[in-house]
Amino acid sequence: MAVLHRPVTPAEITSSLRALIDELVPCGQPLLVDVAPKEDASANDCFLHVPKRVTADGGEQVLGWSLWELPGIFVEAEAHTVWRPPDGGLLDIAPKNAETARVFFLPDPSLRYEGRQINSVRRAVVADAYVQAYLHTFTEEFELMNRGERAGQFGEIALRGEEAAEYHRIQERRARAFLGVIPRLPRVGPYLPCPCGSGKKLKWCHKVWG
Repeated sequence: MAVLHRPVTPAEITSSLRALIDELVPCGQPLLVDVAPKEDASANDCFLHVPKRVTADGGEQVLGWSLWELPGIFVEAEAHTVWRPPDGGLLDIAPKNAETARVFFLPDPSLRYEGRQINSVRRAVVADAYVQAYLHTFTEEFELMNRGERAGQFGEIALRGEEAAEYHRIQERRARAFLGVIPRLPRVGPYLPCPCGSGKKLKWCHKVWG
């Protein structure tokens, strides 16, 4: 059995995910979008890559949220933008940190990106103190990494002095909380859909989990 230890493309729109969708875009309809990144693009920098693609190849930028789930633990909406080519459809052209074939994308006409980072929205799907503590560390990390002028910066950020120590303390709290989350981590059998979103069974997918 493979163990999932990070959020993946949801296999379906669960009630918990539906509640998060309605919180962000009432009655919104998420779409499955293929991930087709350029090889030389940096991971997760969609707000940089999509405008460049529009300038180079036409089409338009569509803003919204990519939806993720760690089944039985939490659901997540990440501020995101995808490319609509001139001939229609949608493509996610930003590389991911882990191999992902498709994402659930929720268009949000009200979302505005003004050069500042936007925090992801995470909601626990289980009443568990370890899960809540684990998720809180991501909010703490976001607030630290986007403090002051850093909110508009991309790429690697170097922290020094007390801020570096603060970052280390956040990571220690996350590690302690995750120890309590581990017993709840979901297992995926070889004949269930691969969490990468390819639509293939795990046994025959290109992605190895464990």
